[in-house]
Amino acid sequence: MGRKALMISLLAIIVILVVALVFMSEVRKPAPKPEVLLIPNGTTPVKAVSRSPNDMMVSYYIGDGYVMITPYPWNMKAWSGEIVVEYNGSALKATVDAKYSQKFNPYAPVLGYPSARYGCDPLFGACTSTRPPLVLPVPALNADALMTLEYAVEPGNCSVTDFSYDIWLTKGPGLGPGDLELMLWMYYTTPLAQSAPSPYWASAGSYKMPVYINGTPVDMPVEAFLHVDSSSWSVLILAFREPIQRGSVAVSLKDLIGVAKMALNGTSIDLGRLNLTSIDVGIEFDGPPNAELTCSYYIYKWSLAR
Repeated sequence: MGRKALMISLLAIIVILVVALVFMSEVRKPAPKPEVLLIPNGTTPVKAVSRSPNDMMVSYYIGDGYVMITPYPWNMKAWSGEIVVEYNGSALKATVDAKYSQKFNPYAPVLGYPSARYGCDPLFGACTSTRPPLVLPVPALNADALMTLEYAVEPGNCSVTDFSYDIWLTKGPGLGPGDLELMLWMYYTTPLAQSAPSPYWASAGSYKMPVYINGTPVDMPVEAFLHVDSSSWSVLILAFREPIQRGSVAVSLKDLIGVAKMALNGTSIDLGRLNLTSIDVGIEFDGPPNAELTCSYYIYKWSLAR
């Protein structure tokens, strides 16, 4: 065989090997995880508006009933203006434009929680449909879904206590001792020491939790604050040390509950006895009385994947 023919044969072999390696690498790639969109879902616009304590719990379902929206200004006793949560067929927007003069609970640094819900709220019993990969209720320690949220918060002149997930873990219908409200604070403008003051709140440690920020894996530092109530439900806050005002945040429920389990070590709260019943996402806001408070947030995508 001549030198030229030999070179051609070698090049052909190399090309065949490269093609084979590329093919094998493609075959070995894991299949993309199926994703269930909670938002956007459906194209029909809906709007929930509260203008007084009488319509505090007004709510609407979007799409095929997997998400409920509500303004929920639960701590505004005397106020004017409006709190709106609306879905325009492609994204969700919540807007605060209100002024209050009196709170129901003057000690709580929160006026309301305009939010979207997935699952059954143990406080009021309002439920949505649920579906794989996260059918609720589910034993807390078995919850295993990746939640992705694409959002933006416009704090305006509100004191943003938190933009957060609010996750309910309970033994059964209703709420009682041993049940847990688990919050993941992704964004806030009020200092944590002011929102979770001692002695009502106790520090429950510092941790690192794996999350995806704009698609990049990050070991996110979180601070934990715990209030244990022997006569009612307890509350655990996990707060990003560095708040994220806008972007994409993806967190595994398994990892989130794993950090919660470490923070609850040594307490009477047993996650092994609790079921995850609902997940809310929204903004807790505050501000001085008799001031026009304006703030808003957008959710462009909320999804679940295994």
